[in-house]
Amino acid sequence: MTVASLVSDLDPFAPEVMADPYPMYAVLLKSGEPAYLPRRDMWVITAHDDVRAAVKDHERFSSADGIAYDRSRLPILFGVDPPDHTRLRRLISRDFTPRTVESWRPLVEQICTELLDEAVTGGDVDLVRQVLVPLPVRVIAALLGIPGDDVAQFKKWSEGVIEGFNANARLRPEAGHGPTDPEDAKYRQQAAKQALSAVSNISVYFHTLLDQRRSQPLGADLISRLLAANEDHLRDNELVWLCLALLVGGNETTTHLLGNLCIALMEHPDQHELVRARPELMIPAIEETLRYDPPVQSVFRTATADVEIGGTVIPKGSRVQLSFAAANRDPRRYSDPDRFWVERESDSAHLSFGSGIHFCIGAPLVRIEAETFLRQLFERAEAMTPTDAPTRIKSPTFRGIAQLPLRLIPRA
Repeated sequence: MTVASLVSDLDPFAPEVMADPYPMYAVLLKSGEPAYLPRRDMWVITAHDDVRAAVKDHERFSSADGIAYDRSRLPILFGVDPPDHTRLRRLISRDFTPRTVESWRPLVEQICTELLDEAVTGGDVDLVRQVLVPLPVRVIAALLGIPGDDVAQFKKWSEGVIEGFNANARLRPEAGHGPTDPEDAKYRQQAAKQALSAVSNISVYFHTLLDQRRSQPLGADLISRLLAANEDHLRDNELVWLCLALLVGGNETTTHLLGNLCIALMEHPDQHELVRARPELMIPAIEETLRYDPPVQSVFRTATADVEIGGTVIPKGSRVQLSFAAANRDPRRYSDPDRFWVERESDSAHLSFGSGIHFCIGAPLVRIEAETFLRQLFERAEAMTPTDAPTRIKSPTFRGIAQLPLRLIPRA
């Protein structure tokens, strides 16, 4: 069977592919060219150099239709093009410098200590529910100045927004069904309604919070700082969407990274033992997890012109998936790419945080959270043993763990 015939049958939204997308990526990588997937009327770019070039080419690969499969124009930071993106990014980037993010380390340490102390004392835990979910959401809520009593509600709203991104996962995989099928459309509409309800609630909350901060600024929280530094005179709606991007981007993907990190270490005990024996390998282990099993598998763009890559032309108006996860396993870039290897040496960075103007602004914070979590986990628990099979989320865009039942064995 030829690569072309295999590609024509691929469906990135099929349940078995969402459970393990890497065999599909391997098929797509064989040709080294962009591939058209007729079942979803979409193009996918997988080669490392092509993905890196495309994600930097914001003029020909526009974010204005959103980063999920379904087109949706929302004024959120990662879903707009310049000049709006430039104004939004300029305002928030001054609060995400390496020096500023480093100043948040004590907060991350404190929250992680509280959560892991309780989890290790409990012995048998669902690590996702008890640590991996509350850690990043409590951090970003504290940075935004959201009162502690509101954090649980914010987490629910954030999950509702993410469900909108995952609406494609509800598409039925049977032959004859797809984006235009009425039943599939109904599933997507239900998810979209839930997401819009969450966005509406977040909007009302943040508008109220903006008014409060204008009259009584706290000073150190991000919302007060945004208001004080708003030289571009962003409208309140723009500020609200900026806060929403920080809220959603600041917790869901970090939770998924930490879960993928734990799974990778448990599935590769030799690497797990190596990292425990050599603490200097903790940060390389986090970077290798980002390459090997990234929490954001891909983003979508819209081609604004006919784009030729290699010998293939992607037509203007096409929906294009830029696959970070496939690019991170491109054998033309990485030797033995399907191996989880914490001592890996690479001449180029992975693409899990994107590149170009949309490079993840929260990457430094994510790295601090992951390093703090892993170090404190190793300090408190000498082993983590699964008590049941982990449950993965169902999404064509995000990859993470929904449940991770473990027995944490405390250090003597």
